[in-house]
Amino acid sequence: MRPGVVLALLLLAAPGCAWIEREFAPPPERESEPSPAERDRARAEALYREGIRLMNPPPGGTADPDRAARLIEEAATLGHPEAQMLLAASYLYRPDGTRNPAVAAPWLERAARQGHVEAQLQLARLIEAGDGVPREPAWAAVWFQRAAERGSAEAQFALALMQIAGAGTARDEAEALARLTLAERGGVTAATRYREALEARVPAEDAQAALARIQRQAARGGVPAVDRPLVRFAQSALVTLGLDPGPVDGLDGPNTRAALRQFAAREGVTGAAPYAPAMITRLRERMR
Repeated sequence: MRPGVVLALLLLAAPGCAWIEREFAPPPERESEPSPAERDRARAEALYREGIRLMNPPPGGTADPDRAARLIEEAATLGHPEAQMLLAASYLYRPDGTRNPAVAAPWLERAARQGHVEAQLQLARLIEAGDGVPREPAWAAVWFQRAAERGSAEAQFALALMQIAGAGTARDEAEALARLTLAERGGVTAATRYREALEARVPAEDAQAALARIQRQAARGGVPAVDRPLVRFAQSALVTLGLDPGPVDGLDGPNTRAALRQFAAREGVTGAAPYAPAMITRLRERMR
């Protein structure tokens, strides 16, 4: 069980936590998660800590689950990623077995865009499965890679399987082998048999080069407007759509930009920057 999920379950299952029955409003739709102002960050942190304290008070203290719920919801609205993850988890892992992934997904995305690794992983899984959101394997690969670059062994494993099959992203056995190796080192035991099978097919020098490359692809903090996973998504999509962006490697370059311009002209998307939301949305639509 993952730490973030354990925390959510412990809190939600705590005696007297009637707040789990409260229906939180979904966050407003937005293309990106803005960085909260310093004042809002401090207030959100204080609200979140007080909410956690009221759910699990120290010995001799009194729980107040309803007020705790209000404080955590306010912290999430102000941009606190742990509070956003907790609200999402309350919809995905209810003790009574009910779940509402459609409401959880927007909170997951807000936390994920701030670099919350567990939120990135859970969001990718919802998108890959079409669980409460449209099924988009190619867009799931973006979030799996973002989580992988921030240290998630499970995301490395999920992305490796997609690269082996060429599902949602370009087929790349050498890179998949590298990801399986890192997933196995991170404790994903299921990665072992896939790694052993690939080792027989991938030349050792290719495997070593891919592993060195993947290990350099580390990211921290919030998701920038354009990052390796987004560029790789665009490249994979362009290849699928019959255009030539050059290697599918997540590195933005003139060939990728030229292919994006060709796609924009073909689709009638005028005046948009190469990785503008309108361009990415259209690519996502074509990849569904």
